[in-house]
Amino acid sequence: MTAASILALVESIERRGDDATATLAFQSALTRKGREAHAAGGSATLDAIRREITAAHPKRAAARASILAAAWADLLPPPGGGMQS
Repeated sequence: MTAASILALVESIERRGDDATATLAFQSALTRKGREAHAAGGSATLDAIRREITAAHPKRAAARASILAAAWADLLPPPGGGMQS
């Protein structure tokens, strides 16, 4: 599993938009990849992947961060670094 495979999923979601049926499959795969990354290296690994993906296309950084946050909501700490409830 690499950041490149996660980036490919994010780009697929970007191209298809929220309403496309295929987007649901890509979101599911993105969540699964996030769980695998988290199991391998914890939150630090997810954060490094998120930084790499958002840096890959700075104009799309906010949209990409949003896609990852939605897919990995149960894996990432909330903004501000506090514990999730």
